[in-house]
Amino acid sequence: MTRRRLLGALVGAVATAIGVALAVPAMAFLSYPARRRTVYGGGEPIDVASLASLPDGKPVRIVVTAPERRDAWTRFTHVTLGGCWLVRDGGDVRALSTVCPHAGCAVDWDAPTGAFVCPCHDSRFSTTGERLSGPSPRPMDALAVELHGGRVRVAWQRFKTASVKKEPV
Repeated sequence: MTRRRLLGALVGAVATAIGVALAVPAMAFLSYPARRRTVYGGGEPIDVASLASLPDGKPVRIVVTAPERRDAWTRFTHVTLGGCWLVRDGGDVRALSTVCPHAGCAVDWDAPTGAFVCPCHDSRFSTTGERLSGPSPRPMDALAVELHGGRVRVAWQRFKTASVKKEPV
């Protein structure tokens, strides 16, 4: 083997090693979203209100805002996830999604009738979220609630509409 061939093989081996050393971390970086969970924030309970600020038996509409949400490499702050109705019953609190299970319209509180009403197709729900009338296939979607240190925390999520079963989206 000549010196020229030996140097050529040596340069080729070094160039290949450098290429692999750069390609492996680059591929790991680029394939990161496909290998791991990439959306963080919003799935855990979020502080939404003070227990003392909720009147007993009267629904209060609350906007649920995640302090931080990550999506792959992007970080967002103060992201509005949706809304919920908080209903206090003594020391207990219920959280009901503002999204109608029928067609996804916004459910409002009708104080004169004492019921939640969907303006799209006139589905009606009690303060516990039970379906009273209308085409809604199921009761209002209840959300997980935690009471911690006089604060109300809600785990907000969306559910499939027009389905008899409560299925997370």
